Amino acid sequence: MIKVHIRSFARFRELFGDRFEVEVCQPATIRSVVQAVGQRNRDGLQELMDGEGKVKRSVILLINRERITGEGRENHPVAEGDEVAIYPPVAGG
Repeated sequence: MIKVHIRSFARFRELFGDRFEVEVCQPATIRSVVQAVGQRNRDGLQELMDGEGKVKRSVILLINRERITGEGRENHPVAEGDEVAIYPPVAGG
């Protein structure tokens, strides 16, 4: 198991909390970290994951302040002590 630091913002802060840690099994990925975050609030899990258990494309994710994008982003590795920031979809105009 490894510990990962989580920061969540806006709506996700309300659902999961501001700053906290999760423990995940190795090899850790964005998907396993997001699933662990979702365990803090089952209702919030539906806002993070789709019906197939994949991280929703609209969720904005950063590891150590670098945005993770692309098709394989949920398989991106996460290491001990990394900081994962989770933002809800951004709307505006």
